[in-house]
Amino acid sequence: MTDSLAGNPQSAFRPGRIIIPGTARQLGTFGLFVPAPGQRRAVEVAGRTLDVKSAEGSLLWIGFRELTGAAARDVASLASRYGEWVVDGIPAPAGPVAASPEWQKFLDIVDRLFAADVTLFLIGAALPEFGADSPLSLLLRVESDEELPAGQSSGS
Repeated sequence: MTDSLAGNPQSAFRPGRIIIPGTARQLGTFGLFVPAPGQRRAVEVAGRTLDVKSAEGSLLWIGFRELTGAAARDVASLASRYGEWVVDGIPAPAGPVAASPEWQKFLDIVDRLFAADVTLFLIGAALPEFGADSPLSLLLRVESDEELPAGQSSGS
């Protein structure tokens, strides 16, 4: 993806998607396929390892819990190595996002990834609408198979 959002001060930012609920057809449309268990990797970051679901080419696929458990410096290092990220297993916030330390860390990570020009795909079963002040408002939402462009599916 190379399109920039018009009027966005981060001119290099490439929009990603919030994909709900993350069906095979939805993912396939964007060339994404749920990693098989054999694709799990322990990625080395600054002498430590981070477990991810897949790390191939420029694509990193990681779960929400693993990502929010990572150190900020690990995220920065990985962002320089992987230009496209998929984060799945994103839970709907149990209450106000501002009250959740885990969600605040996640939003800080999203800000860092945008600053590093990472294309981000977020997958969750039921994510709320995010306000205009949220970095997640920059991502386009895909909430059903009917919203997908006809004839562009890369998967089955």
